[in-house]
Parts: sequence; structure tokens; C-alpha cells
Amino acid sequence: MLRMFRNQKKILAIFLWLVIAAFIGTIFLVWGVGGNRANQKNYAIKVNNFEISFNEYQQEYEKFTNTLKTLLGDNLPTTSNINKQVIDSIIEKYLLLEEANRLGVFVSDVEVFNEIKQVPSFQTNGQFDTQRYVEILRLNGLTPAQFERSIRADILVQKVKDIITKSVSINENEIKKEYTFRNKQAKIKYVKLNPDLYKKYVKYNDNDLKSYFEKNKEDYRVPEKIKVKYVKIDPKNFNKDINISDEEIEKYYIQHANEFVDKEKVAAKHILVKVNNWDNENEVKKAKEKIEKILKELKSGAKFEDLAKKYSDDPSAKNGGDLGYFTKGEMIKDFEEAAFKLKVNEMSNIVKTKYGYHIIKVYDHKPEKKLTLAEAKQKIIDKLKELKAKSIFNEYVLNIYRDILRASNITAYLKENKDLPVYETEYFSLFDSVPPVDNDINLKTKLFKLELAEITNIIDINGIKYIFELEDRQKSYIPNFDKIKNEILQDYINDKATEIAYNKATEMIKNSKNIEEISNKNKLAVTTSPYFKRIEPIPDIGANEELSKNIFNNNGKLLEKPFVIADKVYIIEVVDVKEPDFTKITNEDKEEIKNFILSIKQDEALNNYIAKLKSDAKIEINPSLQ
Repeated sequence: MLRMFRNQKKILAIFLWLVIAAFIGTIFLVWGVGGNRANQKNYAIKVNNFEISFNEYQQEYEKFTNTLKTLLGDNLPTTSNINKQVIDSIIEKYLLLEEANRLGVFVSDVEVFNEIKQVPSFQTNGQFDTQRYVEILRLNGLTPAQFERSIRADILVQKVKDIITKSVSINENEIKKEYTFRNKQAKIKYVKLNPDLYKKYVKYNDNDLKSYFEKNKEDYRVPEKIKVKYVKIDPKNFNKDINISDEEIEKYYIQHANEFVDKEKVAAKHILVKVNNWDNENEVKKAKEKIEKILKELKSGAKFEDLAKKYSDDPSAKNGGDLGYFTKGEMIKDFEEAAFKLKVNEMSNIVKTKYGYHIIKVYDHKPEKKLTLAEAKQKIIDKLKELKAKSIFNEYVLNIYRDILRASNITAYLKENKDLPVYETEYFSLFDSVPPVDNDINLKTKLFKLELAEITNIIDINGIKYIFELEDRQKSYIPNFDKIKNEILQDYINDKATEIAYNKATEMIKNSKNIEEISNKNKLAVTTSPYFKRIEPIPDIGANEELSKNIFNNNGKLLEKPFVIADKVYIIEVVDVKEPDFTKITNEDKEEIKNFILSIKQDEALNNYIAKLKSDAKIEINPSLQ
């Protein structure tokens, strides 16, 4: 079951809200709780006593589609699949809301407010701004009551999910099974056939090439291209004199006390003898002997910095092992615990971490200290200036965007405001890199969805604000055969040569007992790989899930078929597959695996719980949605 979940991409989620409003780059797409509407007969979906309107369904559909576009670009599921997922998510939401009521789950006004005040869009200088909150909702056709009902519903749903998922537990056998899967190692021998050597055997005529072209036409399609014009607003070119009052400084200091605490820190040097593979007993033994020798030299009076430069496998060796200052949480647990126990100028014994063996020496220790208002003043001034400048800049950008919207687009706006600099790109496809879009596939996808003369919302690229307008579009097309005949010819020869090499390799496997016999008969060099883990790329071959599965399931065997990877054909024999020693698992790895399995089992528990709620519920879907 875990393997099945591992291979699925978990990319779909229902967000509390999506942010798109001008100066922050987003607009809130929210919906109200459906409620029990006894007098309303025209509904899209009915879940027990909840009736969901067509308007609510449509808002959820648009929200879900926008989320998918952000995540997947143009690779969207079919409309029917999206529709099914939207219906399922709505049903799930109202089933869980009903379950929240049955279980007596409660959401207070304080919880709703705490959720809302964390949204940066509703803040001024880092603080919740009621006026801004109401204004943003008003601009998007929402009242605070509607928005707060939506947030309350989302929190309720999440609370029920938490109750369900917290009932899940993990046992030692599950952790061991996953650890074994991840750390099982294999060694292989292989011979490689280069299809280039078989190109001379490829025969063809024009009919063959035309037939190949007809079968593979889409591979030669010239993609759709667009050209956009855009407004660029750079905060560096927008300077304002900003004054900060003493009252503002003191207020910020009181409200953000945690920002002005210098955490406890130590300054340390270390010597590392690295261990790359803890399963390799010989490597571990040599590393342990080496670190013990170093420790003995240090205790005999050798200078720490000199031995760090001479022996340490860490990049800090060139600085005498100096790591500088660090606080708790910045280093791995075992190293950190040892370092913070040492006194100034005290040296540790041997410390084992997942990286190897260390010797640590602390040369300074600074206890936690709260900065006074005077000490924090300049930092606060800089912070408030930054926040105010950002707010002023965002308001400026928002005003420009509003003016462009009123004019309908950038082109129309320029007729009355010729002082605004406007730029344009060359024609580009989804696969081209063109400034300022570069290789941002999500942004390119948005631009390709525009209609002619339509503009985007405000787009942030590395802190600079842009507004784009689609200026022109060139449709996709498949070139005439004669224009790309040479390209077709090369592809045909490559494919046929690979096919010949594959058939040769298949014949070799059929007529031989092992890789050595294949090598001797066909004068092919045999390569032996180092040990590698199942979850790693195969050395000098690359990642291939099907091949890895075959290797780890066929210890000591010649694989029954060849594999084509990166235009090469491989014949493979499995030399050895060995199990890891579970007793050597580190606490860090154990915790990571536990969290991984827990996440999967929690999803499974939640899905099963919802499935049971569905089976017991009375659900009606309007035929127009099916």
C-alpha cells in the first residue's frame, strides 16, 4: 500500500483562499458556507440537509481550475475530471462540516480573527489594518461577514481532519520495512550497445520517411508563439523620504519583542573525519581509528587549528575548522548538543553524527540577551522604513493598475499617458526563454491564456512589478515534409539504429547464460557498478524506475530483456543485492521515515473516514453537472 502512495504525485489541494489583488499580486476567491436552505429548490449539489447553489459550485470550480493552472501549467486534466474533483471536494467539505457539528467541534471568533490577521494583504507596517481589510473585501465584492463565514468553515473542516489524522500510529516494523526499501543496495554488471554503430545498416527511401513523418507529425509541430507588451515598475526607481516617529519605534518594539532577542550562541571549531557509508564496516573502522589518533595528538598538546587543516574532511578545514557562531537549531542535533554542553576553550571527546566523527572545541559562548530599545532603535527604523516604502510603492502600483483597467488595457492607457515607459518582447513559445519572463512556466502559461489586448494582474518578478498585455499571437503549425526532410531523416536513422541495437541485444540475451559469455562472444566491454540504493540513479546509466525494479527483484540473474536509456542499449546482470542493517539507523533518519509513513497513513485514514461518511450520506448531484 505504501508503495502505491509513494508513486502518486500529491499536487492537488483546496486552499483557504487564493491571493491575486493588485499591489500584493492577488485577489481573494472565497465562498460562503452553503447552510441549510430549506426554501431553495434550485441547487447544484445536496449533501444531506446542505444545499449548495450553482453560484457556489461555479466559484469553487474557477478556484480549483486556477489552482491547477498554477501547479500544472497547460497540463490540465480533462474538464470532466476537474468537474468530478470539484464535486468531490464540495461533498467532502459539507460532510466534514456536518461531522464537526455532530462531534461538537467549535471555532471561536478569536480563532477566526487570528487566522485573518495573519494575512499580509490585510496588514500595514506588519500590523492588521481593519480599514485595509474591509477595502480589499469590498473591491472583490465581499462583506466581512461572508469572508469570515468562509474562514470559520475552513477552520472547522481542518479541525475535524486533525481529529481523524491524530488517531493514526506507526509501529517499528513499518519503519524497518521503509528503511529497508530505501537502503537496500545492489551491484550490477552490464554491457552497452551504441546505436550509432548500427546506423550504417539502416535502409530507407522517401516513402519510408513520409510514412515515419505521418506517424510522428506531432513531434515536428512548431509551437504557438505570442508577443507581449508590458509595464515595468521597479521599486529602486521609486524613492520617497520616509520619517519614523519615536512613538512608532516604541510601539513596534513592544509589539515585536521576540525580534529583539539575541539567542544563545556558541562559536566553535571542529575536526571531521567523514564516513560516507555506515554500512561499510571497514570504512567505519578506519574513520574511528583516524579520529582517535587525532584526539590523542590534541591531548598531547597539538594545536587544534593545525590538525583541522591537516586532517579535517569539512570545508572549514582551510580556516582551522572554524564554524563561527551558531544558535540552537542551526546544526544537526548530535553536534549541537555536544557543542552547547562545552565550556569556553573546552574540547569534546569524539562526537558521532550522520556525517562521521567530530572533535569540537568551543572558543566563545554568548547567553541569550534582550536588546534594549536604544540598542534596537536603528534596526526598528530600518524595518519600518522598509515596510512603509513597500506600502507606498504598492499603493502606487495599484493606482497605475486601476488606471490601466479603467482604460481597458495598456495600449488604450498610453493614448492619454504617454509618459509611462512600455516595453515589448519578441515572439516566444512556452519553451523559449525571453526577458523578463525567462523560464517561468507558470507565468508563460498565464500569458498564453490571454486573449488579444487582454492584460494580466500585477505580476511580481524578483521584487519588480509587471503588467502584461497580449499584443499578438502566431498559431501552432506542422511544417511541410520537404522543409524538414533532413531533420526527419536523422530521426528515422536514429530510431531504426536503436531498434536494430535492441534486437541484437535481445538475441544476445537469448543465446547466452551470463554477461561474461555475451561479452566474450560479441567483444563487448563489461562494466561493474559500485553498490547503489534503489532510490538512487544507477551509476553511469541514470534513473529508470522499471530497470531498478527489475534489478532489485532478480538477485544473481541476467535480466531477461535489454533496456534503452538515454539513446543507449544495456544488457544487465545483477551481481548482488544486500539488505541494510536496521540497527544502524540514526535517530534523524528514523524520525524522517516515521513522519513520511505517518503522512501516508493519515491520508489513508482521512480518505477512508470520508468514504464511510459518503456511503452513509444522502447525496444528490444536479444532472446538469454530471
